[in-house]
Amino acid sequence: MTKLKAQGREPAMHDCITVAHKLPHFDVTTDPEFLPCADGSIMVRTAGTVTLPVPSACPRCSSMMRLHAYETVHIRDIPIFNAQHLLEVRYQRHRCSCCGAEVSQDIPFKTDGHFITDRYARLVSRYLGYGMTNKTVHRLLGLNVHLVKALDKGRLEGLYGKAPKTPSRYIAIDEISIHSHHRYATVVIDLETGHVLFCEAGKRKQQVQHFIQYVGKQWLSKVVAVSMDMNAQYDSAFKEAAPHIQIVYDPFHLIKLYGDSVITKLRRRLQQEALEREDRATYEELKGGRFILLSNRRTLEAQDSMARENNRDLSENYERKGLQIPAGRRRQRTGKLSHLDRLMGVNKGLNVAYVLLEQFKLAYAVRDPLVLESGMHQWCHIARQSKIPELLSFAATVENHLQGIVNHAYHPISSGKLEGTNNLAKVIKRNAYGFVDDEYFFLKLMAASRRPYYKPRSPRFLH
Repeated sequence: MTKLKAQGREPAMHDCITVAHKLPHFDVTTDPEFLPCADGSIMVRTAGTVTLPVPSACPRCSSMMRLHAYETVHIRDIPIFNAQHLLEVRYQRHRCSCCGAEVSQDIPFKTDGHFITDRYARLVSRYLGYGMTNKTVHRLLGLNVHLVKALDKGRLEGLYGKAPKTPSRYIAIDEISIHSHHRYATVVIDLETGHVLFCEAGKRKQQVQHFIQYVGKQWLSKVVAVSMDMNAQYDSAFKEAAPHIQIVYDPFHLIKLYGDSVITKLRRRLQQEALEREDRATYEELKGGRFILLSNRRTLEAQDSMARENNRDLSENYERKGLQIPAGRRRQRTGKLSHLDRLMGVNKGLNVAYVLLEQFKLAYAVRDPLVLESGMHQWCHIARQSKIPELLSFAATVENHLQGIVNHAYHPISSGKLEGTNNLAKVIKRNAYGFVDDEYFFLKLMAASRRPYYKPRSPRFLH
């Protein structure tokens, strides 16, 4: 019967539950003891001996082995009775009478390299597999945080340390930020499943070469197309090592590039010109139009409509009744569409750039490659006729990368899922307060991209 020494009393029969420990070759010699710890918690200590036989012959010279000493080791086991559980394991150490070689009795339930049981390691892996952070598991189970990391890294290396076997038809490649001071890593994902296939620090051509070596030529032969931004090093690496893969330039990156290199630069140039001629009204109009110019007309109409409806609700239900507007709600600014119309009237070149942006967005909806190629040539012709420096530069970029744009008609894929992976990486870093071990971070990212949705179910007995 278990003795609650920490409380100094013997429990009654209705206070006891007998549970088999299920540890192989372990014989409990004393009743479990409840002992107080320095941090105020209670730990259960169970003493026992290992019953696994020791070889009678020396593995080195085949002479007789004799009992040399008894040793005791403390091993952490899964919590019991809502308390940490410590096993005090006694085992034998034998010595050869001829050559002096020593052999210790094996502890079959101990994890290699750590003083915990195998089932305790599986419990840690299970909690981490649910998405718990290392710190949460460390506090929940009372294990050293470095031990939790070592167990997790070993688990992840066993799961994702090898190249993928299931072939992918469409992949995407891009860089993600891993540290401050512009330190990036290259990430490759399967666009159909969203699984991260490869991660490596750096964003150069050699990262793509390492990815190709990692997955192998046979796996790469099944890939049809890859989505990327206009990274010249990624582009040349795929063209050299895997010319059968069609390169598709992501439409969202191109549209963002247009907004940055055409709309924003043109607006800033017009601002500077207005400032030089001391036209303060035009300067302020352009300065406050950054996000207006990067939004399409339908979005601005919807935002104005929602703002008017919000203001009407606040006026009828609160302001007219003399009530205070609730916390978290406020009157919203309207007139974004009229602001866009005023900006279009400021400069003809700005108007042309905005209209060409809308046409460029519509081009990616075309599914006929010949129509898309012809439309892009016409678009570049119109851009060159505008004589706007920013548009001339972007038109040259489009012509130099025209094949990757036309390939979108054959394979309408984008890097949208990869941007979601980028957000997932930010969440992992924020929860862990950053990672020093890049390899461990990449393994965590691979695991998070494959983690299924966990839905708890009511238990049902099989028998």
